[in-house]
Amino acid sequence: MNKTLFINLATFSKVGGIENYNKNIIRALSADCELDVVSIYDSKSVYNEKVNFHNFGENKKKSIIFILRYCHQYDQIIASHINLLPVLILVKIISPKTRFFVSAHGIEVWKRFNFLYRYFLSKFVLLPVSSYTEKTMIELNHFKKNNFKLLFNCVDIDAKYTSINVFNDSEFNILTISRLSTSDKYKGVDTMIKTIPLLINSIPNLKYTIVGVGGDQERLKKLTNELNIEKYVDFKGFVEFIEPYYQYCDVFSLPSKGEGFGIVYIEAMKYKKPCIACNEGGQTDVVINNETGFLCEYDSFKCLSQSILKLHKDDDLRSRLGINGYKHLHNNFRFQLFSRRLHKIIKS
Repeated sequence: MNKTLFINLATFSKVGGIENYNKNIIRALSADCELDVVSIYDSKSVYNEKVNFHNFGENKKKSIIFILRYCHQYDQIIASHINLLPVLILVKIISPKTRFFVSAHGIEVWKRFNFLYRYFLSKFVLLPVSSYTEKTMIELNHFKKNNFKLLFNCVDIDAKYTSINVFNDSEFNILTISRLSTSDKYKGVDTMIKTIPLLINSIPNLKYTIVGVGGDQERLKKLTNELNIEKYVDFKGFVEFIEPYYQYCDVFSLPSKGEGFGIVYIEAMKYKKPCIACNEGGQTDVVINNETGFLCEYDSFKCLSQSILKLHKDDDLRSRLGINGYKHLHNNFRFQLFSRRLHKIIKS
């Protein structure tokens, strides 16, 4: 049985697409290989008797010493984030026969790396979460195509929940779920807010619900007040159980230009909801224009408003796009496919 080390920044102490990705890797690998997990920022983990968790609660020095001390014991090492590259370079020098796999997500890898990083990355197997990320890394760094093994993010399509409607049935409910960080203004939440005044004459019962927290929330609330649309926009903040929001919304919209993949889109597709996204970034693997939803130019109020009006006016269109999205999810982004693909990559 292969012995594998999975190194990650955080999996259980934070919430987000990368953290979900990490959980899926742990779940997939724990099924049939001896797995150790090193988490630099986690202080605790979900109990799993098949996995040896080593959590360092932000003690970077201690975690690095542990990795360097025991790295030679593993057949392969998988790193969850490009920020772990300096540690991986040291490990590669100490244990040159170990196989290395590095996940490549979004904006943090959409750049040209320095010579040292390019050299070592060319020795590793890179696991981009989208074809956009793969294409961008190749174009900017001249990596070889065979350096990459595409590994889409996924959801558990069978894990559905019966819950109470969190929305007012009499309203047309548009949903966004996103971090509201000041460093994540590319998410397009402000664009959505600025689009609301263009819609309310045609959709007087519109309600735009934003789930998520972060330092940018106050700016977005101020923008809502300045536009005098407070009654149309609902900031929910942190929500522990988000499934009902996906389940009962009418449309999911996140017109972001910086998504490495965009797990929120497939989470909405699990409940057959049409999605609106930006036409650049990893989400273009997920949201297929006029098939599973609509793609808009970034920061385009015109495209956003036209797309929302189309979906509001046509129940059949919403239903068709939602069903297509579910099929697209089933055929490409199920956990079973993710697990099968990951094992095939490691064994090849």
